[in-house]
Amino acid sequence: MKVQEAIFSVFPFKFHLLWNNSGELIRLKFEFSFDTEAKILNLTSPKLLDWIKAFYQAFLDYWNFKKSSVEVPHKILATDFQIVVLKELKKLKIGEVLPYRELTERIGYKKAFRAVGKALSKNPLPLVYPCHRVIGSKGLGGYSQGLLIKQFLLYRELGYKFLTNNVKNMTKSLQMGLDFKQLVIRHIF
Repeated sequence: MKVQEAIFSVFPFKFHLLWNNSGELIRLKFEFSFDTEAKILNLTSPKLLDWIKAFYQAFLDYWNFKKSSVEVPHKILATDFQIVVLKELKKLKIGEVLPYRELTERIGYKKAFRAVGKALSKNPLPLVYPCHRVIGSKGLGGYSQGLLIKQFLLYRELGYKFLTNNVKNMTKSLQMGLDFKQLVIRHIF
């Protein structure tokens, strides 16, 4: 399967996205980026600009609490068990935190804590299937994008007022949206 790749940055994240040729998102990774200038760092095809716009709009809907997750056309490349686990995550609302134990009960595998943890660690689409909302009995547990990002997402969803005014001002672009005509494009094709 040929894949299309895009990397773009909009404060506070840098996104690395992979799509199949049908335009279905198959992989999402992201990390913190403190570059305040929104930019596209890599595109493998010009058609990706429309896919990036659609992803970004879906991300805005999630970020601004309009949707519980990022809703984009996607394809899950996972085992049957992983798919069962991931589909259960779609039922979680913003700010709803679920212990691993309860997730295992919901999917009918009451003793499968490690298997569920492994399935979550291999989640190819962590904002589409919001695995950051699953926590351990003695703490946050793990997260494929890093515990700092998990904590940041949970704090944000739970309404904690930990962001300074400076960070709030810098994330206004996530509330208002980007003008893609003004976006700096660093490396294409």
